[in-house]
Amino acid sequence: MSFHTYAARSGFACLVAIVAMGEAHAQQPLTLQDAFARALGDAPSLQAAEQATLSAEAGVRQADRMPNPTLDITAENFAGGSQYQAFDKAETTFSLSQKLEWGGDRDARTRLASADVKAARAGGGVRRQDLMHQVALAYLAAQKAGAELNVAIQRADVARGIVETVKKRVQAARDPLLAGARSEALLAEAEIGVEAARLTDQAAKARLASFWGGDPDFAVELASFQMLAGATAQGVEGSAELALAVAEQERAQAAIAVEQAKAQQDVTVSAGLRYFHETDEAALVVGVAIPLPFWDQNEGAVSRAENERSRLRFETEAMRRNIEREANTARSQMSIARAEIEAIDQRLLPSAEQAQAFATQGYNAGGFSYLDVLDAQRIVVQARLQRISAFHSYHSARVALARLTGAFDGDGAAQ
Repeated sequence: MSFHTYAARSGFACLVAIVAMGEAHAQQPLTLQDAFARALGDAPSLQAAEQATLSAEAGVRQADRMPNPTLDITAENFAGGSQYQAFDKAETTFSLSQKLEWGGDRDARTRLASADVKAARAGGGVRRQDLMHQVALAYLAAQKAGAELNVAIQRADVARGIVETVKKRVQAARDPLLAGARSEALLAEAEIGVEAARLTDQAAKARLASFWGGDPDFAVELASFQMLAGATAQGVEGSAELALAVAEQERAQAAIAVEQAKAQQDVTVSAGLRYFHETDEAALVVGVAIPLPFWDQNEGAVSRAENERSRLRFETEAMRRNIEREANTARSQMSIARAEIEAIDQRLLPSAEQAQAFATQGYNAGGFSYLDVLDAQRIVVQARLQRISAFHSYHSARVALARLTGAFDGDGAAQ
């Protein structure tokens, strides 16, 4: 079988395999952006984050409320002994009291609630980035499975062509019967590999579809899988975790202001009317209640809030350094995978494909055995699988880098 014949058969086998995989493959392939859009449209975790934000916003409205006034009704000098047995000498007082927050409690309380809103939104950003990261990895796994399925189909097609050629040579007594039996066994092995690759492909697409509860009857776009893209230029300052950590620091700062405001004593004023039953007269009553800060000036609570802020500051710095390390590791993995891919494309794969072509031509001319053809095919298959694995490593590192730097945009695409 000539090299041109092999190439034609390989192309025809790929076409037949695509048609055999169902109507889904005749449809427009599912892109990564399509997968993101579907996942975003049905994401309970993001809906939960939205509810957390709405809850925090309600907390702001509540924090901005003044304390309610208090209605006091007091009855004195009745149900006692002697002349106080009845209500004739009773005194009844009706008064309203209002707590005055002179220490800035209301403003501090509102700022703390506003900080809660920012933290809730930052938490939603973390969940969104997590979802995009998981969808991107699932899509990448589906791409890898699809690419490996194509290689398995090509391998089976070559094995099928070898079987046909060996049969003719055995019939012509140019090869022993053992050659025919062995070529049939290798074909069976290749066809089993196709079925295993097909099941792996279906499982990968089923996992991807689980992010939106859909049917896995679709094809993923494979062209972008075998393309090298530049690393994201966004720094770690865009990390969703860092944004959440900064929001938590701001909340801790607001909590300090709340505790400091509590240390300022709030005065309660009251005014009312006292009714004297004995004389059937009434008089005004006013009062002021001033807490005396002899034993408690809220110093412990203020100190605790300040220590909490310091703890969050140190943890944020530790997180920043860890993210930077992980991002640098991801960039290094991308560089390593890129170098491997370039070496395979420039040296390994062309040499392997040329060796396979020479072995096929030589076998047809009687210069090589079919074992030489099989060995050459094995090297080509291994080179293609190695190339797929290198691309998977490259894109996995790129997705990890996008997650670390918060590079997934509103539609989930890595910027």
